[in-house]
Amino acid sequence: MTGALAVPLHAVATPVSAAVAGLVGLLGLHAWRWSRLPLAIRSRDQSAPWRLLQGAAWMALGLLVGLLLLGVIRIVIEPVIPAMGARIATAGALPVWRRVLVIYVAAVGEEVLFRLVLFSLVAGLAARLLRAPSPMPGPAIIWVANIVSALVFAAAHLPSWSGAGSQSPWLLVSVLALNAAGSVVFGYVFATRGIVAAMLTHAGADCAIQLIGPITG
Repeated sequence: MTGALAVPLHAVATPVSAAVAGLVGLLGLHAWRWSRLPLAIRSRDQSAPWRLLQGAAWMALGLLVGLLLLGVIRIVIEPVIPAMGARIATAGALPVWRRVLVIYVAAVGEEVLFRLVLFSLVAGLAARLLRAPSPMPGPAIIWVANIVSALVFAAAHLPSWSGAGSQSPWLLVSVLALNAAGSVVFGYVFATRGIVAAMLTHAGADCAIQLIGPITG
């Protein structure tokens, strides 16, 4: 999540990637239904105005999470690990439209992969292995799936930091901790409100890092 950079558009790779993403999304929807996680989503008003209000609320929650993580980066981590702040400055050198593209790709693509697919598979497998009596995964299973998906999500962001100067253990721990913390929030929103709410929360957090972060250095 922190400091991600956009991938340039390509005449072949871009549409192929979009097609693969669509197939992964379909797989994720099947995994989500198979996991019985939809049964855990709290009922809510489906009227259009209320949906818009909820969407804004999830974006605001994500923005708050992102600002908290940004504060930790600027106040706690950056004085000890300057590479963390330098990475945000590098992202800030990109045009705004490209950073918005980063936010969209991360919010949609990463939530489909790590929440809709991975979270659902872990929850479904755990429920069946443990022979859960309830038709839907219980809180313990949901939190196991949340933590597993958060750790994988965090680890998946390490390679993007391979060129961020000295690869000190503290830098790697910081990247893991920041991304895992955000991921746990996204996972909770996904489990209780669904994938769209998780995407909006993720987008809000990335807005804080990608758009607000560079002007705070």
